[in-house]
Amino acid sequence: MFLLLLTLACALVVDMPKSNDPPVNDLSEESTAESVPTPTPLATEDVRCVRLYTDDSIWNTPIDWSVARIHSDSDAMMGAFFAGSHWIGSDPTQYAPNIYLVDNSTPLVPVRLKYRFRDAYDDVTIRYGDPGGVVWMPLPEGAQPAPGSDGQLAVINLDTGEEWGLNGGRIEADGRWSARGAYRYSIYNSGIPPEGFGQRGAGIGQAAGIVRRCEVERGAIEHAVTLAYDSPCTPETCARNGWPAVIPPFRKTDGRGTAPYDIPEGARLVIRPEISEEEILAACRGVTGCVLWARAMQTYGGFIVDHSGHPKTYAEGDATAHWPSDLWSASMLRHIPREWYAVLDWNIPATSTP
Repeated sequence: MFLLLLTLACALVVDMPKSNDPPVNDLSEESTAESVPTPTPLATEDVRCVRLYTDDSIWNTPIDWSVARIHSDSDAMMGAFFAGSHWIGSDPTQYAPNIYLVDNSTPLVPVRLKYRFRDAYDDVTIRYGDPGGVVWMPLPEGAQPAPGSDGQLAVINLDTGEEWGLNGGRIEADGRWSARGAYRYSIYNSGIPPEGFGQRGAGIGQAAGIVRRCEVERGAIEHAVTLAYDSPCTPETCARNGWPAVIPPFRKTDGRGTAPYDIPEGARLVIRPEISEEEILAACRGVTGCVLWARAMQTYGGFIVDHSGHPKTYAEGDATAHWPSDLWSASMLRHIPREWYAVLDWNIPATSTP
């Protein structure tokens, strides 16, 4: 019965079961089992390292440097980005989501929520739960949320393509799970959930843009990465420059920045294309993840999606990645000159139109 509940996507807020009977999870309002798509098994040779989201997703579409342009205020914006630190941190031991791979045999575990569960599986509408309820989600034995107050965790079901996530996740003293919020999405989707999706600052899931160990081991990061700093502009600050509060297709912002050139969330940063492979190798000093990250920043760029205490990029949490220092480290980007970075002009297409 648990597996049927997962497949039909009726995992939502209920009271804790009082017997051995399986829980009955109800989605709000118009949602029914018939209204939710049936998950499709993944078909890929390297299923455990599958690229997330559709090929035409903003995450997976390379920059076309014949049409993309650097923003005229890029230097000023990068000055704001690096105001508190001259390099981008990459610490996977805290505030980095642990990523768990599961299948339909993984047991469902009750998680008590502070806020509402969000089911955005169809990538069109969000079905909400009730604040303070319980969601049943697949969690393998020994799973842990990331250290730090954000408590991030992502789960990918390899049988169905479902993506589950938590923020503010905790394991209580009695072993029960709690979280501020939880969601369900699909790795077959666009990677930009519908309006109202409340996880990360720019309104995306925990797995989007995260660099996984398997990607570094295979020698390519084939998607845009994610970035944060202190802090993307508030809507009022953005408006004073005539900029949007958030750059589409991203849908929300947690920006707090009030400096004149603080950058809107959703902006795409890059490493300038003229930087050579030899220069990247020298700056990265033998750390493979640094080299691949820099290449990805030239090929796909990196989106500002969050507020953080300092400039940073996000990789899979160390609890699941177990990063060796020659693959990824907290300070591996320290020697990349800040002059290599730029902000693309969001008013000009950065990719080719099919």
